[in-house]
Amino acid sequence: MFKRGRLTLKKLAFFSVLVALCFMYSSAFAADTMKGKIPCTVCGYLMDKNGALKAEYEGKTYFFCEAGCKAYFLKDPAALAAGMDMDPVCGMTVKKEGSIEAIHGGRQIHFCSNECKDKYFAAPADYEINYDIVSNEVKPQKEMKFAATFEGRPYSFVSEENKATFEKNPGAYVYAECPVTGEVFLRKDAGATTEYKGTTYYFCCKNCLKKFNKEPKKYMLRTTRVEGGAAAKATAGGTAEAGCPMKKAGVCPKATTCKK
Repeated sequence: MFKRGRLTLKKLAFFSVLVALCFMYSSAFAADTMKGKIPCTVCGYLMDKNGALKAEYEGKTYFFCEAGCKAYFLKDPAALAAGMDMDPVCGMTVKKEGSIEAIHGGRQIHFCSNECKDKYFAAPADYEINYDIVSNEVKPQKEMKFAATFEGRPYSFVSEENKATFEKNPGAYVYAECPVTGEVFLRKDAGATTEYKGTTYYFCCKNCLKKFNKEPKKYMLRTTRVEGGAAAKATAGGTAEAGCPMKKAGVCPKATTCKK
């Protein structure tokens, strides 16, 4: 059981680095400049609470810096709700609560001991890793020589070929959240898109786009409830709107085939 859990947490740590680096601030950021911020449940990136994506699981709300982190959480909310992290120096699994915390690159990091913390800050480049979003390879950041920027976020790659593949079709690797249902999916699988106040929104089906166009403000910054593996959208008033209605009616087995 321990071995299985440790493997899951290592995968979590690898994914975390990807997202954290996508939003990375300068490593010179001091902790006091991050006051009022909250950490992303998955990657530890510190962000404004009001602008975070949300999911509710077993009565508790979890916050995410972007749709990729939320998608990872929804795959196994029980595992991430346990509040574990991996010490980047020794690889030990630690409980976030009560562990030794520090901030580097705009991200909250957890250590098993002050010795590991001191080693990390003495040479952070020796311990930073990154994730090639195309080939699913995890490598030390210093070994990833190829980089691309998408919507202001940097992505690193192990080869020039992977970089080119990403730049050709970023939507095949970047996640989005439907603002109506709270479902998360790769952008390439969106059933519809629209521009609203300078921002592109992605929807699981065309029916959700219609709802959004009628009352766009209604669907801003809402919370996804997770119950028994199923997600439902909670409005600001607390009522739930479960999933895409076209899917539930059997009309839309896949988001990309939704015709109404």
